[in-house]
Amino acid sequence: MERKIFIVIPVYNNIEYTLRCLATLEKQEYANYQTIVVNDGSSDNTTEKVNAEYPNVVVLEGDGNLWWTGATNMGIEHALKQATESDFVLALNNDLEVKEDYLTELVQAYDQNKPCLIGSISVHLNNPEHVAFLGEKWNPYTAKGRPTISENRYNKVVQKYTYLPSDALPGRGMLIPVEVFNKIGLFDFDRFPQYLADYDFSRRAIYAGYKLQVATKAIVMSVVENTGVSYIMNPTWKTFLTSLKSIKSPNRLVTRYHYGMIHSPLRFGYVIIKTLRVTVSFLRAWVLKNTKFAVQH
Repeated sequence: MERKIFIVIPVYNNIEYTLRCLATLEKQEYANYQTIVVNDGSSDNTTEKVNAEYPNVVVLEGDGNLWWTGATNMGIEHALKQATESDFVLALNNDLEVKEDYLTELVQAYDQNKPCLIGSISVHLNNPEHVAFLGEKWNPYTAKGRPTISENRYNKVVQKYTYLPSDALPGRGMLIPVEVFNKIGLFDFDRFPQYLADYDFSRRAIYAGYKLQVATKAIVMSVVENTGVSYIMNPTWKTFLTSLKSIKSPNRLVTRYHYGMIHSPLRFGYVIIKTLRVTVSFLRAWVLKNTKFAVQH
């Protein structure tokens, strides 16, 4: 009998993404799954539209203050009430689309690598040959992460590799055995309400004895521009300073502080190094933008 996969999708608006994501999940060849959408205060009639088009999808209601982590935890808690230890939770975002064999590939990858968590290879929706994520090597001393391998063309990757190790996994297609939650708990909402909860969780899974592997045939097609506060596209001092304090930013100082204190031997030193890296990255983008502006005028 197929083990059950509980697919948890946190949602805040962007109903068009959610409906496209659910449409691709409806076509899965792997039959034993339950999709759980956690609607955290959307203003675009998410619940009504999902119920109308996908009546088999469970929709849970948040109060608008759950953010990614709280909404994901709500869906996981709902799943754990029904799941056995042989089942899975799949953390998925609503701005992803998948192929018909996606769930099958994830479970097969788990069986080949267990005990483990399985991540998905992420490609650009509008350019599926371009890989956005295939695993990460992370240095806890220099605060630098880089791709597991340098190749970023999907056909080249899948020809050479079936699985790729990773030092952390994002929640954009992470298959988690139910037993892991029984050992390490849920995602950490108190420290990581929006960003890095997935990386923190997967690192804690490593400490508990689980491998992290990315299955190159388990593809999520990603709307990669659908992100939070960022200064990359608009490198101004205002956007940079906002990115350091906004809960919507991966560079939020409080978030980076908690991550460094938990996962780096340097502890606060890691936070300083990471902040310097972010600052240099901003200055590079700011100089490039203003140099182009000066040349054009």
